[in-house]
Amino acid sequence: MDGDGEPESVGQPEEVSPEGQQEEAGAQEASAGEERPEEEEEAEEAEEAEAAAAAAAAEAEAAAYLAELPEPLLLRVLAELPAAQLVQACRLVCLRWKELVDGAPLWLLKCQQEGLVPEGGAEDERDHWQQFYFLSKRRRNLLRNPCGEEDLEGWCDVEHGGDGWRVEDLPGDCGVEFIHDESVKKYFASSFEWCRKAQVVDLQAEGYWEELLDTTQPAIVAKDWYSGRGDAGCLYELTVKLLSEHEDVLAEFSSGQVAVPPDSDEAGWIQISHTFTDYGPGLRFVRFEHGGQDSVYWKGWFGARVTNSSVWVEP
Repeated sequence: MDGDGEPESVGQPEEVSPEGQQEEAGAQEASAGEERPEEEEEAEEAEEAEAAAAAAAAEAEAAAYLAELPEPLLLRVLAELPAAQLVQACRLVCLRWKELVDGAPLWLLKCQQEGLVPEGGAEDERDHWQQFYFLSKRRRNLLRNPCGEEDLEGWCDVEHGGDGWRVEDLPGDCGVEFIHDESVKKYFASSFEWCRKAQVVDLQAEGYWEELLDTTQPAIVAKDWYSGRGDAGCLYELTVKLLSEHEDVLAEFSSGQVAVPPDSDEAGWIQISHTFTDYGPGLRFVRFEHGGQDSVYWKGWFGARVTNSSVWVEP
């Protein structure tokens, strides 16, 4: 008691409001949450380290197993892998694998497995089985829309003499069926003045790399089919050029103007073909151009007919 006889005030704990209790609980959870991620991260890092060690041990064991394989068996294992993986990854594993990937036996085996050469093909038949494999896998007609299924799509430098080019269905008036390939259903018909059209094939864009073109110099084959009508003579011409990066002409083929008389054995479909070899380094483009006109100067489409044109890079 104090001097006035009143009781001294005794300190009482302050009451905590419900909002304050929630804030305290939240703070405790937050502090616990801050500690928990550190522990979880350490546990995850430990698990990842264990997994990495186990993977490394498994890889080392697999590598040791493969290293002990006899060469014929290892070649069969490698031959099951994609060609790009062989060149880009397997070749870098070790000296032994590099020699196997660069050697002829592996690629001869892949060619045999994929039906590119008959079983039992001799290794000494070719010098570069790897190049043969890649060229064979890429082998296709490099010309777009060769039969007019997409009208004139894909063709450039189109010259519409007379009434211009027109796409017609086989066999056409006074024409014959194309018996050489039943998938060919249409052709391009020219008119009473010269009609011409061309395509330029970018070989690098088509997947043929510089070293392959410059060192291997694979054969470039250009083919075309032309025909006249039974009631009118016509003229046909084909020109194919091999061009460098700057469009310098490395090699050229020209058929000259070929006359097709009416009502003759030549009124059917005739194939013309030329193969370029030993053209030297620097090839980057192939320019294919053909054209035709009639020889009687009749209005309409009585000129040469063309279809199934093609450019191939042969293995």
